[in-house]
Amino acid sequence: MAAPSKTVQDGRTGIVGRFDAFIGEDNSIKHALGVYGALTLYFIWFLVPILWLALSTIKTGSIIQADELIIIPSIEQITFANYEMVLTNPQFQTMFFNSIVISVSTTILTLIAGVLGAYSLSRFSYPGRKSLLIAFMATKMLPPALILIPFFIMMYTLNLVNSYTGIILAHCVRALPLALWLLKGFFDDIPEALDEAARIDGCSHLKVLYHVIVPLAKPGIAVAAFYTFVTSWNDFLFVSILSQGDSTRTLPFGLYLFQSANTVNWGATLTAATLTAIPSIVFFALVQKYIVKGLASGGMHGS
Repeated sequence: MAAPSKTVQDGRTGIVGRFDAFIGEDNSIKHALGVYGALTLYFIWFLVPILWLALSTIKTGSIIQADELIIIPSIEQITFANYEMVLTNPQFQTMFFNSIVISVSTTILTLIAGVLGAYSLSRFSYPGRKSLLIAFMATKMLPPALILIPFFIMMYTLNLVNSYTGIILAHCVRALPLALWLLKGFFDDIPEALDEAARIDGCSHLKVLYHVIVPLAKPGIAVAAFYTFVTSWNDFLFVSILSQGDSTRTLPFGLYLFQSANTVNWGATLTAATLTAIPSIVFFALVQKYIVKGLASGGMHGS
């Protein structure tokens, strides 16, 4: 009779089991080297393109397009002319301001609607509650291009084309379903006994939400806020339809400012791309401890 395999004996299967079997005991040096080696390769895979992009912003155009590959420029080859060109461009400044206004407004409005809606779906029973939640998520399954024209007609009828309000509403519609789903999952994990205790002490439903639910659901709110901000910040499709001029266009359009029909200023374009990515990175750094807690708590399962 054949002996059971090591994988079966240890109860480990798949890639994780094979990796553990390869590197040996959990507390060995071989295990530590294997883990750190895998993590190093993982981060190199993601960080090298970002570092390459950042280093290209301080190179001249001739070095960027040179036949010889120069990853790290020498001191003599470093220039900050690309940053000066991008940051002093009035159109880029306007688009940066527009992106901040639209993304922050979208995040605030989506969180207000998402928290109230998720609290309602999590704590109250009424006819059609589950159908309503499914209907919200069904909208996320539709391709954005499918709702683009109807949305434009609706905004045109309301005279909201080429306005902050129209673009913010469009971004809220796109981000709210998933934010609602995420927040409901986190709210469901908070024991309803806490609500009942607060109600006995005289709190209204809004006070229970503000003083009990929201503080305990900070990781979930951080995840929803980050997702909403990035969705709005990176949107190009809806802004391209609902914006008719530089007064409401956002940073994804800023990447085209330094291109013409025949030439591309790669130094300025790469610098604009780097500056466009910085706010999302800073926002992630501010809320990353809550995002990690949110991912680890299991509150993202929804229901």
